[in-house]
Parts: sequence; structure tokens; C-alpha cells
Amino acid sequence: MSATAAAAAGSAAAALTGDSLNVRNYGNRPRLISVWGTCQTGGFAQLAFPTGHDTTRGFRVGAPVASTQMLCSLGSSIPITPQETITGTIGGTAVAGDVENVSFLTRYDVNKGQRLIGWAECDKRASKLTTIEQAIVSAAGPAYTGTALITATTDLLIANRDYALLGITSRTQVHCAGIIGPDTGNDRIGVPGILRYEIGAQFFRLLSQSQNDDLIPVINSGNKGSTSFFVATDENAGTFTVTAHLALLD
Repeated sequence: MSATAAAAAGSAAAALTGDSLNVRNYGNRPRLISVWGTCQTGGFAQLAFPTGHDTTRGFRVGAPVASTQMLCSLGSSIPITPQETITGTIGGTAVAGDVENVSFLTRYDVNKGQRLIGWAECDKRASKLTTIEQAIVSAAGPAYTGTALITATTDLLIANRDYALLGITSRTQVHCAGIIGPDTGNDRIGVPGILRYEIGAQFFRLLSQSQNDDLIPVINSGNKGSTSFFVATDENAGTFTVTAHLALLD
């Protein structure tokens, strides 16, 4: 979600095109398992919903200046309820044209086409590590304006093999980077674009271990022609070189 020229006291945030702040009617116990933000000044992110702690502030946390940071600790989760609406508020610069972004990953207890495994299985089956690097040209946000097939530059994945996506890193700061394709149920699965490779390169491993859940995406090289990287950024267009960190699975 994003807000443009967000007031210091907070402005209503809206979902990016293609997303929704309405909780899907999947399963019984959905939850938010990661929250991160990118503010251009010292601001805040707030998520409120009918079944939260309260409907006035709900979950609210400060966001640091001019950097992408996780706003919810690994291992923490925020229970939500199917079909309720999350009301987002972002405090920011109040400068015309400035975009502030906040994202969150939602975990549903019923998979709709996503292929996910836990760290124990991944560690047991992983045989070789590899990476895919791709430059993504993004127009000005807020939107998912930059996409590229995972094999747009190099096509070295072994045919018809499964790969675990351990994490994604970016050479330069970006709010969010991720993948979308048949193995993700055509849902976006993203990571915070923080410039800390020790976190980004193993984000899904850390998330899986801390949540004690199957949260490591698995993609098959046979779907490479329909699996894409994406990024989301602020009002500044640019080229973002992202790297997917993969483990070949036996």
C-alpha cells in the first residue's frame, strides 16, 4: 500500500493496482507474517482492522528516514480474519509527489497453488546453490511498474528441476522485490528491498524458521517462461538489479 504526500500525522493508504486490502476468504486463520516500509522521512505505518487489538490504532510502528526496513520482527505474526478490510495509514513527508510505501506478506492456512516447503525439507534436499540476476527497469511508482522474466538475461537453470527460493537481494535500495508465476499461484511473493544481504539472501529461510512453517517458495525451471521478477518503488523511476538466491532440490 502507499500514500502520496502523506501528512506527518498520517494519511490514508491505498493498495497498489492489482492488490487489495480486503482479506481473502481463504481458510480460517490468515495472518500477516512480515511488514516493511519505505518512508522518505521519519514516519510511521499503521494497520487497523475490525478484529485487531483496536480499530483506532491497531498495529502502528515508526519507520526510519529514507530506507527500507522491516517493521515487524521475524517470528511475529498478526492474526487477521477472512473478508475483513485492513485500513492502512502512513505518516510521511507531506511533500507533494513524495510516495511512502508499506508492504506486508499474508499467510493463508489454505494454499491456492503456491508451492512452499519448510527449512528442514529444504536443507535435506538442497544439493547446489545458484543465483539469477536481472536488471528491472521500473517507471515511477507507486505501482508494480517493473517486471522481467527470471531468464530474460541468462537461462542456465537445469531443465525440469525444482529450486527453492531462499531470498532476493537488490544492488540498490528498492521498496519491494519478488516473483510471480504458476508456482506462486500467480500471487506476488515479495521481500523487503533492504540493503542487508545477510537478511535478503535468506529471507524466506529466516521467515520459515522463525514462523515454524512452510514458507520457502519452490519454482520449477519448466515454468521459467511464465515466472517473472517484479519490483515496487516510490515516485523515482530507475533500474534495479535484483538477485534470486536459489537452492537446487533433489
